[in-house]
Amino acid sequence: MSDAKKPLILATNDDGISSNFLIQLVEALSENCEVITCAPDGERSWIGHAITRHQTLEPKEVKKYPGKIAYSVNGTPADCVNLAVGNLLDREPDVVVSGINLGYNITMPMILSSGTVGGAMEASLLGLRAMAVSLALPNEKFDQIRDSGGKVKGEMAKTLDAAAKSAAKYAQTIATLPVPEGLTVNNLNYPPGYDGKEDPILTFANSLKLNSLFKLTKDGKSYQLTYQTEWLDNAKVEVGSDLWALQENMASISRLDFSEASGKRYLEP
Repeated sequence: MSDAKKPLILATNDDGISSNFLIQLVEALSENCEVITCAPDGERSWIGHAITRHQTLEPKEVKKYPGKIAYSVNGTPADCVNLAVGNLLDREPDVVVSGINLGYNITMPMILSSGTVGGAMEASLLGLRAMAVSLALPNEKFDQIRDSGGKVKGEMAKTLDAAAKSAAKYAQTIATLPVPEGLTVNNLNYPPGYDGKEDPILTFANSLKLNSLFKLTKDGKSYQLTYQTEWLDNAKVEVGSDLWALQENMASISRLDFSEASGKRYLEP
């Protein structure tokens, strides 16, 4: 298939252009799609839909990267999507894919804080098909995988490969469908040990209330954002939600429609 007939995919993430999880996703997408990558030059996790205001953005081409071409940008995931669509691409992408994130993005507080979802949200605001992809990691291995830049081996490498191929398959599917109304983000989450035998099931985002995100550091003078596993361990699980699917070791897709945040439905009779 010629590049002109292949779906054009814009790929980004919030873990940075060098993340092996993004590289694996781009390789999977490139099998049947034309892929252009535009991602932050370093980690931009927990940054949501932030847009850079007080500095200039400088895209730099990254050599020897999978796909057609790749750019590294000194900005956020949302910056990367907006900049690429408006300035770096010669046509609109058929789908914007943000991920694969190191760790899950489930429940509303984490979704709204996620840079991965923020990149996909920017695509939706631009009227494009958008999806965010995340892979849950074992808690005891998270720091090691993060510090390695997402380099994994053994069973974890097989899981990443299966998740990347599944996400690529889903991207190809939605590329053929009409652009959804509203501000829709397809939020995909894969559990640890995902083998690719089952497609993600349709879910909704579980509700969750977090306490303070910050803990006092050892010097007793400052506070650091600290992820706490008990947030999900103690959560009330709603059957059919993304959290329920994760606990049942199933891959999930939540079709988030951010247009519901407009308040319009409260004016309807």
